[in-house]
This record gives sequence, structure tokens and C-alpha cells, in this order.
Amino acid sequence: MEEPIKKVISKREESAPLEAIRILLKQHTVALQPIVNQVNELPVYKDLEYYFVPIQFMEIYRPYYRPGKPYKNLKLVNFDKPAISLSFTSKHKYTIERKVIHGDVVLHLKNYRDELLNKSLMQQLSAKQLDELQQADQLLRTIREQPDAYQACFSNYYHYYRYWYCSFRFFDDVAKTKTSTLNEHLLKHTERIRGQVHERLNIIFIDPQYISKPVPHDHKLVDRELDTFPIALRQGITTMYLRKR
Repeated sequence: MEEPIKKVISKREESAPLEAIRILLKQHTVALQPIVNQVNELPVYKDLEYYFVPIQFMEIYRPYYRPGKPYKNLKLVNFDKPAISLSFTSKHKYTIERKVIHGDVVLHLKNYRDELLNKSLMQQLSAKQLDELQQADQLLRTIREQPDAYQACFSNYYHYYRYWYCSFRFFDDVAKTKTSTLNEHLLKHTERIRGQVHERLNIIFIDPQYISKPVPHDHKLVDRELDTFPIALRQGITTMYLRKR
């Protein structure tokens, strides 16, 4: 009796409680803007759910940080590495499977035909759908009787699946004198057969102090040196900075 219970608990742990996390995020999330902040054009994509959380709230999300065993529906993109700059890119990801087995071809055709048949019970099919139903039925019969009649392959190329990446810079030492850059893929909502949507969200932690101003890549930290001068007098393109000895 104990073993099945353990399996159920383990399976439940694979998914994070998104609704509870969204309630937390309403209290902590901030908005970023290109130019105003160190971030390129933000992705506006209905299937990509992401939030920016300032570093001071990061510890609240530690219970959801599972290195080596991440949740399937939640990604803490840069836990312990709050971003001082961000950029987002997307790639067209696809697969093409050329070595297919006969059973998979038959199953795909059968599911395709059955989906159209089920739809016809609820509504009248269009002329195009009727042609597709007739074609699927004929193909199914032919391939069942003559397995080598057609060459097949599977691909999601025309699904135009966009795989999003987040590149972020962060301070790599306690003194905040060195920076590094990492690139992480983001989770997106996925839709399965019959319109079932699997929700997934991303949390990106930021350092509000530095994401709002440029941090030099050469690590000379000129900006922080100039911050130690309380008086600034600008003349043309040159500013004189003063502080008491």
C-alpha cells in the first residue's frame, strides 16, 4: 500500500502550484522597459508567461528552487544570479523524423480521420474538411493493405514553434566588480490534442539598482568611482566632480 502513495506524491512534485505562485507574483512583479532599463525589446507572445522579480524578494521563491530536478511547469531562470541586463531572442525549433515505423503512420492517420469524424457529429464539415476526411480514409485503407505504398516522415516544421531564450548579465562576485553572462531557454505554454493547454511560467530575478543604468563591460567601475563625488559641475561635454578631502 505504501509504494503507490509514494509514486503519487512524487508525480505531484513534478508540477509547481502555479496559481499560488501567481498570487505571490502580483505582490512582487515589476515592469521593465527598453531604453529605460537594460533590456532589449521584450517578447510579446501569448504563449510565453514571464515575470520580473527584484532581488529583495528572491528568497521568498527559494522553496521552488530545485537545481538538478526542476519543475516541469516553472522555471526560476536565474535564481542567485539577479540580472543587471537582459536580452531576449527566439529560434524556430523543429524536428524531422525520417525513420518511421508502419504502426506510427497508421496511428497518425487513424487519429486524424477520427478527429474529423467526431467533428462531423457536432457540426457540418466544410467542403475542404470533407475532402480531407475522404483522403484520410482512403490513405488509411491503402497503407494498411500496402505498408510500402508510401514513404513517410514526421515533422513539426510548419508549426513554427518558437523557442525563446533569455540572456542575462550578472555580478559574479560579492564585491560586484566582475560580471558574467548566461543564456537560458524559457518555458512556454503548450497545446496538446483537443486544445488542452499546459501552462508554464518563468521568473526572472533582477537587480533594480543596476538594471536601470549601464554597467561597463571593462570592469573599471568608473560609474561607482564617480558616485563617490557628491558635487558635479558640467561644462559642455565635460563634468567636474568634487568631494572634500
